[in-house]
Amino acid sequence: MTPAPSSLTSRWPWPLLLLALCAGLAAGLAGWHYFTAEDAVLPLRPVAQLTPVPLTVAEVAVGLARLPVQANGYLLTQTYDVAGPFLRPGAALGLVVLLGVALAYFLAAASSLARPAFVAGMALVIFLLMSLNADLLGVFVTGKQYVLLVALAALVGPAYYFHAFRPDVSFGRRLGTFAFLVTGLGLLVFLRNPNPADYTALHLSAYFTVAGAVAFGLLVLWVGFENVHGLLWLNTQADTPAGRYGLWPFLLAAGLYLGALLLYYLNQSQLLVLPGLYLDPYLLLLPAVVVGWLGQRRRAATYADWVPPGAATVLYLVLVLLAAATLGYALATTNDPLLQAGRDFTALVFLGLGTAFLVYVLLNFGPLLRQKKAVHRVVFEPRRFPFYAMYALGLVVVVAVSLRNNFFVLDQVQAGSFNNLGDLARWESELAPDDLSRALVAERYYAESDDLDQHNHKASLGRAALYRFRLQRQNEINILRRALDRRPSPRLTLRLAALYNEPRDFFDRLAVLRAGLQAHPANAALNADLAQLYSRSSLTDSVAFYRARAAATAPNNPTLAANELAYRIQQQQWAAAAELVEATGSNASPAFQSNALVLAQLTGQPGTANVLPPDTTTSLDATNFALLYHDGLARATRHDTTLLPLLPALAANPANAAYLDQLTLLRAFSQHYGGRPVAAQNALLPLATGSGAGTAYYQQLQGLWLLDQHLPAPAAGRLHEARENGAPEAALPEAYALALTSQPDSARQVANQAAPGLTRRLLQAALDPELRTTYSQAPDSVQAQYLVLRGDELPATALLPAAAAITSPALRQVALLAQLPRALNAGQLVPVGQTLDQTAPAVGAVGASPWNVLRGELYVRGRQWPQLRDLVQKGVFAGFDTFQRLYFRATLAEADQQPKEAGRLYAQLVQQAPFVENGLVAAAAFHTRQGDASAAYNVLLRGIEYNPQSVPLLKAFVLSAVPIGLVEYAQQPLYRLGTLLSPTDYSIFRTEYDAALAARTASDGPWN
Repeated sequence: MTPAPSSLTSRWPWPLLLLALCAGLAAGLAGWHYFTAEDAVLPLRPVAQLTPVPLTVAEVAVGLARLPVQANGYLLTQTYDVAGPFLRPGAALGLVVLLGVALAYFLAAASSLARPAFVAGMALVIFLLMSLNADLLGVFVTGKQYVLLVALAALVGPAYYFHAFRPDVSFGRRLGTFAFLVTGLGLLVFLRNPNPADYTALHLSAYFTVAGAVAFGLLVLWVGFENVHGLLWLNTQADTPAGRYGLWPFLLAAGLYLGALLLYYLNQSQLLVLPGLYLDPYLLLLPAVVVGWLGQRRRAATYADWVPPGAATVLYLVLVLLAAATLGYALATTNDPLLQAGRDFTALVFLGLGTAFLVYVLLNFGPLLRQKKAVHRVVFEPRRFPFYAMYALGLVVVVAVSLRNNFFVLDQVQAGSFNNLGDLARWESELAPDDLSRALVAERYYAESDDLDQHNHKASLGRAALYRFRLQRQNEINILRRALDRRPSPRLTLRLAALYNEPRDFFDRLAVLRAGLQAHPANAALNADLAQLYSRSSLTDSVAFYRARAAATAPNNPTLAANELAYRIQQQQWAAAAELVEATGSNASPAFQSNALVLAQLTGQPGTANVLPPDTTTSLDATNFALLYHDGLARATRHDTTLLPLLPALAANPANAAYLDQLTLLRAFSQHYGGRPVAAQNALLPLATGSGAGTAYYQQLQGLWLLDQHLPAPAAGRLHEARENGAPEAALPEAYALALTSQPDSARQVANQAAPGLTRRLLQAALDPELRTTYSQAPDSVQAQYLVLRGDELPATALLPAAAAITSPALRQVALLAQLPRALNAGQLVPVGQTLDQTAPAVGAVGASPWNVLRGELYVRGRQWPQLRDLVQKGVFAGFDTFQRLYFRATLAEADQQPKEAGRLYAQLVQQAPFVENGLVAAAAFHTRQGDASAAYNVLLRGIEYNPQSVPLLKAFVLSAVPIGLVEYAQQPLYRLGTLLSPTDYSIFRTEYDAALAARTASDGPWN
């Protein structure tokens, strides 16, 4: 039966336009993947390395001494690693959709062909449906080919019906019918099988590999001579003979083209066209397809007996669509066996058919070319050498060369198919990591691919991903080394170098990177990694050389800037580092900002980085952690508590477990310097419990902070634990704490174990046993430090004169600030008031805070309420002195007969600052006057829990236990007082305690 004339003979009807758009979309996606696939499948990612650097975050002042509060900072450097290889289910789904479009158009066009062409077309459809193996998806019954039968019945049956019984049906109706059937079949496959859509798409695309390769091969064979045809058109397309080039220019152009292809083949698929630019046959395929499309009308004479021109146009676009989709998916998955097979086959076919077509043109139209005739118009109307003979000649050349190569292209196609099947199995194994069988299946597929196309990168990377997932480092190294032996690749080199991440791997990493640079000398990542590797050595010139090469290739690379800043800091090139920070400005990367904050801490300069608070819903990586950590330390020293509400949420995230200790430490820093020292001590407690060097640091930090709160006795105990647990740096602050607790002999012994330095020498001079006799000859600095540490050894009347006698004004003020509290405790209110009037700065002046504390205590003891109120309103109270201001406010509220307000303020003081001795004693006295002895007892109990060596708190606690009948709880504090007080002072207090106990007994009375 003769098929009806095609309805596609009109110009660009909508079905043809839609198909052309789909083919263009497929070609565009292939071009997109050509340039971006490697970044998607094997993304290059910086890997951060954190190098600890001791930072002085703050200082604790003990007289003239400044004891550093240190924490580890982290210099952040970055090298490169390659993630993946990632699977592309989105690309697979796109391939399946384009396959469905092509299938619908092909069936609509093939059903209108003559009987032999129709049979051939249906054979291709059956081959395609069988190759997809959709029955393996479990749509109906696994192991039965019901899906194949349904597909054959749904697609081949209607195609035969249209071909045999309804040839008059228009193309549009056929297309609508087959589009509906293909869509229904696709929905059946995707919705009925138990697997997710991604798996289904990966399955169909993997099994489509061979069929797609056949479609690509058919397109290459169809357009194999079109580039020579295009050159012929360029030579003869002018309207007049004078504008045409003739025979010899055509021979020259065709000879250059075919010669380049021959050189490409002879040079083992590689031809350098320009420096850094290699010939890629895929770029020759695009103009061939365009010329084939434009020359369809003239070429129709060669196949009009078999395929009508309209149907041929559809079939050509379907072939372009399938080939572009196949190539695009191969590019999207970086399936190098398939890609290399496509390049080699394209080059070989273009060379064979192009040469045959050149012979065909010369034999048939050589004289016409000499005469500069418009040969392109009659090129498909030969007189001597038939067109199909030309095709036969070209195919003989292609087959002969392929036979000589043992049809290696077929092995490459099969290797590419095994790679896709390996990806499918690897995807399953990663979804079920406990099922080792899927991983073994994936490795078997990759091994088969490796056997067909030895050490191809796709299979090697797939096996490396399996080994990495199973933590088999040496297997991963071996497979990557073999892949690099096959062909150099910057990304494989970086991945292999990243595996050599131990100090003992220095030379192995060096060898890998140098080998990679020999093949790719201008690669920025390789140069940057080699420069960073050399930064671990003393070869500074090598660091500069490779970093300059990397910067020349990628001048705006943020990794290079961060590494350069870290290197300058390591080399203590402070000025150069500061210049780099200033030059980078606000465009700095997080890694650079982190290092800039470290530089600011090391040089004592304020940090300039404007760091946004972190998102607590996301996990931290090394770079974000370092930036958060250094920003948090900088904020803590500025008394900025912005990060404090965010840190618990970050620490609670299981993904941040690697940074839990540092986040806890940062929280403690923010609390201590943000005015919550008790919370800071509690935060550090879990880290400071136990033994070992790590614990010792936190114990030392606790001791320094207790010393910062003017609690030398508990500080000495904590610092002693730190020193015993392996923190020799704790010796010096421990010696100072012991000196402040009137233990000069122990302080001298511990000071001898401290590191030499000015602060140690000053301490030893102040602790010299002979200093009391040579005091007047000692320097002012030694005199001042002696009064700070041992001023309580002087008689009460000599406390203030000794400080006032120091000639240096600055040192005199240091000595007075140490002696004035002792004079207050000795009851010398009048001399203290006179000294404050003479030497203290104004209440609102900068630095007046410690003087205002002394003024306030003087006013409280003298019950000078107007002066105290004026001080509270106008005076400056900084740091922990703000808690003294809170105590003064509570005292004023009590004096103003406001017990509720006083109780609230006292409760706040007890909760936030149990280290304020005078405040807690006053709070207990307030509750006692209010008749609440239990509240007074609880206040003092909290005080001695935090500061168990405080004599005023212990005295008040022992006495507060008597009224509520908890005498047995007072025995241990009473014994402790016996160790802290002199025998005379203890005897006096014991008399007072016994009297209170007797009064309590008498008030109870005898039982009748």
